[in-house]
Amino acid sequence: MSIGIWGKTSMTKVHPNAEPFAWKGTNGITCLLVHGFTGSPSEMRPLAEYLNKKGYSVSTVLLPGHGTTPQEMAKTTWRDWYSVVEAEYVRLKAENERVIPVGFSMGGILCLHLATRKQVPGIVTLSSPIFIGNRNSCFAPILKFFYPYHKKPIAAEIRSKMQDEGNFSYTITPVWALASLLQLIRLVKKELPRLKMPALIMQSWMDRTANPKSGQYIFDHLGSTIKKLIWLQKSGHVITRGPEQEQVFQAVEEFAANLWSNEGESQNGN
Repeated sequence: MSIGIWGKTSMTKVHPNAEPFAWKGTNGITCLLVHGFTGSPSEMRPLAEYLNKKGYSVSTVLLPGHGTTPQEMAKTTWRDWYSVVEAEYVRLKAENERVIPVGFSMGGILCLHLATRKQVPGIVTLSSPIFIGNRNSCFAPILKFFYPYHKKPIAAEIRSKMQDEGNFSYTITPVWALASLLQLIRLVKKELPRLKMPALIMQSWMDRTANPKSGQYIFDHLGSTIKKLIWLQKSGHVITRGPEQEQVFQAVEEFAANLWSNEGESQNGN
C-alpha cells in the first residue's frame, strides 16, 4: 500500500510514464499543464519541454485515479480531479503571481471551472470536449450500472509504441468516471458566459474524441472579449503529440507571452 500523490490511500503504484513533473524556468511565468480523461502528464510533456526551453516554468499534476488502473479511476469523480488542479494552482500562485492554466481535453474543462473560482489571468484549452465524439457516451449515467468498463479500440502495436515513447493512458474507460465527466461538462457550459479572462482555444477538425464543434461552442459562449480559436487541419485528438504540434506549441507560447502586455485581439482563427 502507498499514499497516492493526490493524498488518498492507493493500493496501486503510479506507472513510471505517468509520473507528474515540474521544471523551473527563467522568465517569471508558470504554466500549469493539466492532462485529459484517462490520460497522464505524458500527454503534456512535449509542450512542457518546448515552453521550458522558452524560459517558462512548467508544472503538471496527475489527476486522482489516473496513472494507475481503471479500477482506481472508477472510484473517483470530477470533484476529486478538480480539487488537485485547484490545489496546485493555489500553490503555484503562492510562489509566483503569473500562473496560466493550460488544459488538454478534460484538463481544459477543469481549467475553465478553475477560472470561475480563481482569478486566472488567461486560459488555454486544447481539444476540450463540450460534445464527445462517441454518441453513446450520453448514456453513461445509465450504462454504468450494466457495463462499468468500456474497452477502447486501440491496436496492441499502437499501445506498445505509445509506451515506448513514454506515454501512458488507459485502454479501458471507467464508465462511472465518464458519467462524472459529463456532469462537469454540463456545469462548465453554464459557467462559460461568466468567464471574462483572455482565452486561447485550439481544436482539430479531425478530432474523433472531442467533437470539433466543441471548440466553436467554447469560443462562442465564453464571456471574454479577448479570445482566439485556432483550427487544426491534420491532427487527431492529442494535438500536443500530433503532426501540427509545433503550431500548437507556438500558439500557446505566443498567448502566454502576450498576457501581460497590451497585445491581443478577439478573433476566430482559421
